[in-house]
Amino acid sequence: MASATLEALHRAWLKKLRDEWQVVNRDKLANRLKLPVFLIDRASKRLGFWDTRQRTLGISEAHIWQHPWLDVLETLKHEMAHQYVSEVLGIHDETSHGVAWRETCRLLDVAPQATATPGQAPETETDRMLHKVKKLLALAESPNVNEAESAMAAAHALILRYNLDVAKAVHAPDYAWLRVGATAAAIGLDAKLVASILSRWFFVECVWVSVYVARNDRMERQLELLGTGTNLELAHYAHDFLHSACESLWRAHARAGLRGTRREFVAGVLTGFSQKLQAERQVHAGRGLVWLGDPALGGYVKSRYRHLRSMSSTGVRQSEAHQAGVSAGQKLRIHQGIHAKGGGGRLLGRE
Repeated sequence: MASATLEALHRAWLKKLRDEWQVVNRDKLANRLKLPVFLIDRASKRLGFWDTRQRTLGISEAHIWQHPWLDVLETLKHEMAHQYVSEVLGIHDETSHGVAWRETCRLLDVAPQATATPGQAPETETDRMLHKVKKLLALAESPNVNEAESAMAAAHALILRYNLDVAKAVHAPDYAWLRVGATAAAIGLDAKLVASILSRWFFVECVWVSVYVARNDRMERQLELLGTGTNLELAHYAHDFLHSACESLWRAHARAGLRGTRREFVAGVLTGFSQKLQAERQVHAGRGLVWLGDPALGGYVKSRYRHLRSMSSTGVRQSEAHQAGVSAGQKLRIHQGIHAKGGGGRLLGRE
């Protein structure tokens, strides 16, 4: 990248960091901090740093370039916690990640950096649920069509029963949110249809949010899922699976020399898959498993986003390619194993 272009990006990043710092200082710390000097750090072995003597808050250039802006904001708040400890609390004689710093992290709603501990973490409800679903979906790889279809239907019934139990619970579960997929300046029809499938059949709410993309110095859109931890894991997997399956099916369609556009075919695949899930839900309803929604999740969404508007979607021509896609989607099975995602090793560190 040309140095002039990189310098322009640095200026944009510094302004963005300053703006984000001011919002956090106002909303979380009642403006108790004084504006520091911001620096784009060229060091390769740390995410960020706070220099008390120079009153400098630095964020790694590589960190900004390589990671989502949400991760950069986490680092910014970590360094603001260091600034708060030194300049507001006046504490200089404890370790850099001591009690005062950890308490300040909680004040900023940012988790203190986790440390590795020996042994295996205890199995969670999400782990147990995913293990059961994984076993069923492994059967969906069976070459026996009836056995495969039965396994997928059983997996969906298991997920439905889990959510019916959650909805009946006296206390609302702990909801969370997760951003999935790549950011984009414009949202494609296939992305909208996948989001619609997740919100209708996978027990999550979907919101398209604006996110800052540092590489392009612009705001783009990304899909955010909201729900229980178990449902977020399942919906995340379904999201990635459906996008991959659509691309694979389209390539096979194109190699066969069949006519039509990718847009028409993929829209058909997702329409057909949604019809398949609708039919399964009707079978479950006939057995007394009727889903009426989760008002508590709706309340969580409203508490996070007070003003939401629906997104319109353009229609698709009912072409031969679209009908071929519908047929392929009606045969589609989510059949690969689901694995709970764990945190990978860090390449960089915060100071």
